[in-house]
Amino acid sequence: MDCDWFECTKIVAYYLWENTKCDNALSLWHCAEDIASFFVHANITEAKMINSIQGLGVGSEGYAWFVRNIAYRLHLYTHNTDELNNWFLAEELLASVDWVQSLTAMASMLRAADESAIRQVRSDTIRNLYGSQTF
Repeated sequence: MDCDWFECTKIVAYYLWENTKCDNALSLWHCAEDIASFFVHANITEAKMINSIQGLGVGSEGYAWFVRNIAYRLHLYTHNTDELNNWFLAEELLASVDWVQSLTAMASMLRAADESAIRQVRSDTIRNLYGSQTF
């Protein structure tokens, strides 16, 4: 699982770098882990679930909540304070099939590893964040 986890995280972080142009690789890695952890807590572990959220339409509360959570994490880890840009970056990333498949694979691995403890996440910050919160 570690090899699969590493490969998926690497792909997600690469797409984050391509889209955000953030030069902090470790921060992008943490961002990838945080988004995957958010997906687990939102019960999103398959690409078709993301497709159904996108199918709700941009005006729906569910869609806005979902994209806002990703945009917030982009802001948090890239320090980009332009909210609209973060929103559009999140939507652009969600349009990437490879990014979505890798991210949902990460979420599936986290869910399978152990729902009560996020052992595969390497960042203590992310582990602590999700260890103390529920969605």
